[in-house]
Amino acid sequence: MIVFAAKISVKKVVAGVIAIGAVALGVAVLAPAAAETVSASASQGEMDLDSKLKTNEQRVALLESYGWTVDPEPRSEREVQIPKTFDDTYQAYNAIQLEQGLDLIPYQGKRATLYTYELTDYPTGEQGVTANLLIRRNRLIAADISSAEADGFVHGITAIPETEAVPQQDTAGESAEAAP
Repeated sequence: MIVFAAKISVKKVVAGVIAIGAVALGVAVLAPAAAETVSASASQGEMDLDSKLKTNEQRVALLESYGWTVDPEPRSEREVQIPKTFDDTYQAYNAIQLEQGLDLIPYQGKRATLYTYELTDYPTGEQGVTANLLIRRNRLIAADISSAEADGFVHGITAIPETEAVPQQDTAGESAEAAP
């Protein structure tokens, strides 16, 4: 049996209480300032892609914070299996994710939930464009905007394409490209 004995004086107890009080006061003063900074940056624009996404409202708010207008109810919600090894298609898809600060590699072989939302007004006017959010344990692990057309596209949610130039009639009646 080991016995530990220590002499504790009133001075040591008072010094310990003061030290703990100083640490608690420092945390209380700094924590609200840090929380205000985070909430101010989120309210001024884009949500952090690392935000927890537990509810449909949070997922829609994430898409809207990047400038996308979506139907608030998901078109589909399904569980998917991420492959253990990536072929060329998955490597290209992961390159899109890496550009926006996400990475699928740690999730190879894992299951996740895919939420698909219908975009209501894609900037180029194209119809049938969807936003896809791949979520595992309430964390976004991949996100894209895509078109299912034969000549479709896929890009990250952080990139909004410019609208197409609309041809305008000039005074001679000939079609001319609109100036940027």
